[in-house]
Amino acid sequence: MTEYSEKDLDIALNAIQDPNTRNSEEFKTWISKTENKELFIELMAQKEAIMREKYLEKSSIKLKRKIISLVAAAAAILISAIYLPDFFHHTPPQAVNKDIHFFTANTSMNEVTLEVGKSSPVVIKDSFMVVNASHPQNTAENKIEYQTITTPRGKDFHLTLSDGTKVWINTESCLKYPSMFTGKERRVILKGEAYFEVAHNNKCPFIVCTEDIETKVLGTKFNVCSYSKEQRNITLVEGKVEVSNNVSKEAKLLLPGQNISYDIEGKPIISNVNTAAYTAWTEGMFYFEDKPLKEIMNTIGRWYNVDIYFENEDLYNITLNFWASRKTSINDAITLLNELGKVNIYIGKDNKIIVNKK
Repeated sequence: MTEYSEKDLDIALNAIQDPNTRNSEEFKTWISKTENKELFIELMAQKEAIMREKYLEKSSIKLKRKIISLVAAAAAILISAIYLPDFFHHTPPQAVNKDIHFFTANTSMNEVTLEVGKSSPVVIKDSFMVVNASHPQNTAENKIEYQTITTPRGKDFHLTLSDGTKVWINTESCLKYPSMFTGKERRVILKGEAYFEVAHNNKCPFIVCTEDIETKVLGTKFNVCSYSKEQRNITLVEGKVEVSNNVSKEAKLLLPGQNISYDIEGKPIISNVNTAAYTAWTEGMFYFEDKPLKEIMNTIGRWYNVDIYFENEDLYNITLNFWASRKTSINDAITLLNELGKVNIYIGKDNKIIVNKK
């Protein structure tokens, strides 16, 4: 078990208590170390557990009061049913639900699959795979096939490519790559989100292609998110990357601790960020720092594969600081979100998630 200094504990605890300190250079430098990031995430998870325990204590008291209220209400309804039958007979139908259908669940697939060449996809039961690491001298005798890993909602996957590059593939994502790299570049195609730890090779750059963005590196650690045009960003943890927009042909160089995102028109926006907020998913965590509710609920919907409805669009941009383990049940995740005191979220009919004003 890792032993932490008092200074490390102080930095982690201060960052949890005051999210603003996470923007400081001291914190960004501190959390760039793997052991410090693990400490920070572990303490956040412990805080989550404490919050849940307190909530359950409050809930048990509220539940007793609620039972008493329900019994009284049931008695009142019974009396009304006896003496006011005409009232119930003429009750108008319920109003049509006008909530905005924000995120849609699907049942298309629920297992990680591997497709080799043009063969049919096969289910992968393991959570980790290593691609054949051999490097043939004669490519004509050793056929190079393209392979595709696809993850469903609620699952992720860890992959080591033939050159030693490690890839974490997030939920509802797809990575296409060759069975072995040849030529002057190493090129893969991504839909969704993935984190890369690229094996260094000065003579052969590694390129991640999304729908309209290319990220070029020699050896580095970075996260690529490209679920939609509204959710596109590349976050650099270590090394350097060159990011090119295929529409404008404009290339930008990122330094460690920087994130580049694109607006709907493809305009690049570079900012200094806490990289842990973008890579915590690889550690099995939800981690949002001052993020709009629509971004949080998109992630919740994608991970738990649930329908989500908003009362109105005004709720989209409410900002929250939220973290939880991805092993947390949907019920507990909603409980933690409600504990933040800004919105009222509940599970309705057919497991639909409803987001209302507080």
